Amino acid sequence: MTAVKQVSVCSERHLRNIRSYLDWNREKVLAHDTQNIIDEDRWFEEMHATREQFHHNEPGKAGARCTYMQHVTLNFNADECSCNGGKMTPELCMGYARDYIQTRYGTHECLVVLHREHCESDGTDRFSAHVAVNRSDLATGLRLNEGPARAAAKSRAETVRNLDEKYGLKQLERGKANSRVHGRQPGSAERDMARKGQAERSENEHVRRTVAKRIEEVGRMPECPDRMAELSRRLARDGIQLKRSKNGDLQYRFHSKSLGGERRVNGARLGYVVHRKTGRTIRFTCHGVMRAIKLCMQLYRTMDYITRDMY
Repeated sequence: MTAVKQVSVCSERHLRNIRSYLDWNREKVLAHDTQNIIDEDRWFEEMHATREQFHHNEPGKAGARCTYMQHVTLNFNADECSCNGGKMTPELCMGYARDYIQTRYGTHECLVVLHREHCESDGTDRFSAHVAVNRSDLATGLRLNEGPARAAAKSRAETVRNLDEKYGLKQLERGKANSRVHGRQPGSAERDMARKGQAERSENEHVRRTVAKRIEEVGRMPECPDRMAELSRRLARDGIQLKRSKNGDLQYRFHSKSLGGERRVNGARLGYVVHRKTGRTIRFTCHGVMRAIKLCMQLYRTMDYITRDMY
């Protein structure tokens, strides 16, 4: 299962940043390759010369931005990467990336750089292939044109879906936790609020904190015949209803001030929190909540034994 992202490089500053980011001498780079490039050490200069030849270092029409190249990122599922016990070795990831650019950009100059990327928030690693696609089509001399944005995104997703099937990978499912070892990361709005010290304004952040707090309370209870039911009762007092979605996933329903009505968020979309005492990651799916309750039960049972041994 692979996620694809594409960004247009439309400024000289962005070009310089891409050149630096795709330097294959960096520590996290595992492999690199080129397509339609004569001297790989001069890939940047060759792409520039090609654009100059076809007059693509200037906008196509007055008042428009000039797009120099496309930066494509192929993010492989952490579960399927060999660094986490999966089948996708760096060699297979590079093969996948080569197939992708050959399928979509066979007549363009391309650079592929494979990174081993580390997520500081949950301590996981995964492989990501970064591709620079030059704007000029060597066969036609025209600028790369993939059509309207939505149609292009749909076409890229279809290419990835076909390659995932070829390589025997799972398919990406919207609204579900697609990785066991790597949780959903905060969105751009949440990161922006966190930078501004406004994380409490995020509804998802409020729900995460509340649910994590109640999980710990339920786990601390010495006796409870049905801890999930008790968790549901406590969350209901906080204005959060614990339900099941149509496909059976655990769902959190609450009043949204921004929507002016009920909002429903699947547990997989809520992401995760890190337990402040154990450092363990807590996810908000049904399986994740049950594991978190057991973790808290074990923690406080151990603390209780230690306390009794002291007196």
